[in-house]
Formats: sequence, structure tokens, C-alpha cells
Amino acid sequence: MGVEQRRHPRHVVRLSVRYTNAAQFVNDYVENLSTGGLYIVGAHLLPLHSETEVVIDLPGHGTWTVRARSTFVIGVEAARASGRKAGAGMEIIEKPPGFDDALLGYLLRLGCRREHAVMIDEGMVGRSQFEDAGYQVIALQSEDEVAIALADDSAKILAIIVPPARLDGYRDSLGERSKSLVFPAATVDEIADIIARIDSLF
Repeated sequence: MGVEQRRHPRHVVRLSVRYTNAAQFVNDYVENLSTGGLYIVGAHLLPLHSETEVVIDLPGHGTWTVRARSTFVIGVEAARASGRKAGAGMEIIEKPPGFDDALLGYLLRLGCRREHAVMIDEGMVGRSQFEDAGYQVIALQSEDEVAIALADDSAKILAIIVPPARLDGYRDSLGERSKSLVFPAATVDEIADIIARIDSLF
């Protein structure tokens, strides 16, 4: 289906989903999402035009079960040739009350996230969580370089994630502003708390 034929705009996402594939319950993720459908990576074994229930986790907006029909399938070879990931495009054919509002709220928040950046070291815990949440992720810089980057208003840096041992250095360098920007993190739970906190700014 061409872009010009789509009724709903697509959004690049990475959401976990669960669905049934024959007798097996499968965990995969959504790579592409709109109000009318979704592309599930790894669902290429679903028969074309088959229907299944899909459980979608919308971070911050609940877990929803929808019924979807596979409208196209991209197999492993075709995916490799086109530079995509094997999977299935699914049309949402049944959804519970409130799902559209929750999805719209999620997509609006996702759009806001894409316009903002988080600084975090490549090897730090939680980097992939920020990427999956839709934030721009940039490498953590030195204290002086961060101060220079923050002077550029177009940078839109919402959070600077540092190892706890380096917190004082960044706070000393950035002064009062650091209280709302610099967060120490060493665990996945701490990262989830930080995401919730910066999401509340939208």
C-alpha cells in the first residue's frame, strides 16, 4: 500500500506487543503505528488475512487489546532485500472504548519526545529505554561541553543522565539549572522514574 493510499499517518515506534500465532503466544514489538493499523516485527509467519488479538502496551496510557487482520506480510528474504525487518502489517478491525483517545495521547507525547534530547553515555543503563521512548539520544559530554551545549536554545536537552559518582561534578559546573536537568541513574527503575518526570513537562 503506497503512502498516498494510507488513510492514517504512520509513526515510527518501538512498542511491545503480544499476540497469538497458531497455538503460541508471541512477544514481539511494533515498529510502525497509526490509528488504523500497525506493523509487527517478527509476525511474518501469520497467514495473510488472518485475524488475531493483539495486546499493545502504550507507555503511560495503559495496555489495550485490539483485534487485527494481517493485510500484508514481508518475509525474511524480501525484508533483507528491501532493508526492512520481517513482519506483518495489521489493520485494526476491533478496539475497545477509549483506545483511540489513549493512542492519540501516546502519539502526541511521542511527537513531543522526538523534538527533545536526552544526554546519556553509550554504556549506561537505560540508554535503550530513552531510545525506545522516542527521545533523541546524544552522548554524554564533559561538564564544560554540556554547559556550552545548553547555551544553544535549539538543543532542547531535557535531561542529562550521569553515573551517581559524577553527579557533583555536573551539578557544580551547571549551577542552579542542574537541579531540573541532571539526574543520577544506575538502575532501570530509576530510568523509568526519570522518563515519567520529564514526560510531565509536556
